[in-house]
Amino acid sequence: MNKKTVALILGLVLALAACGTETTPTVPSDVPKTDPAITTTAAEPTAPSSTAEETVPPTEVPTAPPATEAPTEPPTTAPPATEPPTTEYPYHPTTSITFTKETYPKVDGATAMYPMSVEIAKAVIGLDDEEAEAFITHHTTANAYYNLIDGTCDLIFVSEPSDDILNRAKAAGVTFEMVGIGRDGFVFVNNKDNPVKDLTIEQIVQIYTGQIVNWKEVGGEDMAIIAYQREANSGSQNLLEKRVMKGTPMMDATSQYRIDSMSGLIDMVASFENSRAALGYSIYLYAKDQYVKDSIQFLAINGVYPTDDSIADGSYPLSKIVYAIFRSDEPADSNVRKLVEWLRTEEGQKAVEAGGYVGYK
Repeated sequence: MNKKTVALILGLVLALAACGTETTPTVPSDVPKTDPAITTTAAEPTAPSSTAEETVPPTEVPTAPPATEAPTEPPTTAPPATEPPTTEYPYHPTTSITFTKETYPKVDGATAMYPMSVEIAKAVIGLDDEEAEAFITHHTTANAYYNLIDGTCDLIFVSEPSDDILNRAKAAGVTFEMVGIGRDGFVFVNNKDNPVKDLTIEQIVQIYTGQIVNWKEVGGEDMAIIAYQREANSGSQNLLEKRVMKGTPMMDATSQYRIDSMSGLIDMVASFENSRAALGYSIYLYAKDQYVKDSIQFLAINGVYPTDDSIADGSYPLSKIVYAIFRSDEPADSNVRKLVEWLRTEEGQKAVEAGGYVGYK
């Protein structure tokens, strides 16, 4: 082997030895530390890959609740359409017709019919006793008619109108529609200490024309009859004129014997001076239930005593009809007509009877 070949082999061996012992290259000390090949690029953390995002556990990812878990209650500012409207009244009426205070017709009427009017309002509006009594106002028969003619009210509960009322309505171009809704009686009263218990219609006519002036002429004691009257156009005065006198002129009563209220007339017969000699008249329901005085008595007329039954069957001679009256120009679909029609139903008649009147049969 020549020297050249030996040298080549030796160099190869030395090279292989060097490769086995030196695995990490040495960085020269003079290389600048800012060289991009060996600083920030290799040291910065990398952003997670899309694969990392997919491996996040489901429980760590917030999700919106499913549609089926959304609240079912409506917003407080928009109640559901099916919710009944609230009212200021304590309870809802159960009648087939209902009103609110605002839609109920403006009513007026006779003093004696006030309790019936209260019962009607309770039935169709849903008021309690106290509210209904504060809501309903009656201004006596004559004033109720005047208010109806003037258009101050829509509907009145009264007895039949007097000729003066009819003339006043005619002058104003107003005509009435009158619907019977119940029955009552026109009664004569005297003091319980008076032995006379019965008068005929003819005797009453003679008393109020001045032909009979002493109780002994009709079976009583020897004392002058003090025959009280009401003011013109009052309900009871009109009944006396139409149902009893029937056009016969009455003697003129002095102011002392002409009383401007039903209660005042009953008081005169009940307990005032000379009450034992007094004779007066009233409405059956008023004297029986509303303004009760134990010291007065109802007189039988033509032998028939006034009772619920004798008034209902018409055997009492001075039975009368209780009317709901309104203007004839009232629209066909008005609340006035709806209320009056309802008063003739079985439900309406219960309200009339709750007010103390005999049902209209």
